[in-house]
Amino acid sequence: MLGFYSCPRPRISWLMTILLAMSVIGLLPKPFIMPTASAAESSHTFPLQQFLDLEIEGISLSAPPEKIQAQLEDAGYHQIADGIFIKEAPIPGGRKSTYRLEVEETVELRSITYVRGEIGGRNKSPVEKNRPIPANEVAWVKTLYELVCSRVPDKVRSERACQPLLDWQARFGEGEVLRISDQAGARLDASGASTTLALIYFKK
Repeated sequence: MLGFYSCPRPRISWLMTILLAMSVIGLLPKPFIMPTASAAESSHTFPLQQFLDLEIEGISLSAPPEKIQAQLEDAGYHQIADGIFIKEAPIPGGRKSTYRLEVEETVELRSITYVRGEIGGRNKSPVEKNRPIPANEVAWVKTLYELVCSRVPDKVRSERACQPLLDWQARFGEGEVLRISDQAGARLDASGASTTLALIYFKK
């Protein structure tokens, strides 16, 4: 893990309850990595630097580690554990959007995982059909989708299980982490209600 984080804030128990709820309803990422037969053969054409520079909430896999904490705090996140940040924002119907961002670095990999979900609210609140992906996520989601699905042959697109890119949905790899080159892995399952996005850099 990155070692530049400060002590957790007093709201840990409440925020950990949110994390537990997100885990129970399946919003937290799964460690499984779906292989793809085209990963190795497409590595030489994959734009790795563009992938490393893709920013999620202002941070990227190429960002200096010492600047990550300050950037996330500027974006409204609070640290709750080593490498884990969270924030929330009210949405209509008495509900709240919860955001969890985890930054990990080991000798083998570097990763950023972003998860957005919803909690609380009235039980009878109507569900908005085909609600668009939030504007603040659109750029990240579209860029990642295009890197993985839009610049490859039809055969590779099929192997990666790329679903059509819509205003209210973007998904590939059946929602699991997908190995897309020798040094890159990604996960994307985005909708108006929730988003899980992960970027992984496998070190040589």
